[in-house]
Amino acid sequence: MGADQTPGPGDGGILAGLLAPLRLPERVLQALDSLAEAAQHLGPMREELSRLGEEIPRVREQTAMVPDLPPLVEHISEQAEPLGKLLPALEALEESLGKRLDDLTRVVVALEGDESHLNKRVGGLAEEMKAMHKTMFALKDDVQRITDRLPDPDSQSPLAKARDVLTGGGP
Repeated sequence: MGADQTPGPGDGGILAGLLAPLRLPERVLQALDSLAEAAQHLGPMREELSRLGEEIPRVREQTAMVPDLPPLVEHISEQAEPLGKLLPALEALEESLGKRLDDLTRVVVALEGDESHLNKRVGGLAEEMKAMHKTMFALKDDVQRITDRLPDPDSQSPLAKARDVLTGGGP
């Protein structure tokens, strides 16, 4: 009979009966196995706890100023109170500037429209001036051809006088 078995009636007699209390029941063995398995995790847990123990002074140092925070927050709040009074004025200023910006936008759009119209008109005038220059150069060439055919300017014939008038020359 093994150590994990309990004696039954007729399994070894009196000696087995006397040793029966020394044998461990199955549930106790399972509990011991579970404890042994949990004990394997104690080493890493111990290391983690000692690492956390080393962190405690640093955490204390970082949290040492927490009691000073309420007065500091109150001081900041007192300074911010006058700023809160400025908020309505700033909102009114923002609204006013927004309206002005909208007005300026309308003016800019109108000016852009006028500029576009003026650009078209200037382009048209430039075309007209080119046409006028062509006409003037053609007239100048015609006057030159006509004056070249006129008789000598020393003779004051009617054609010579006309040539003087047309060319701007005089006697």
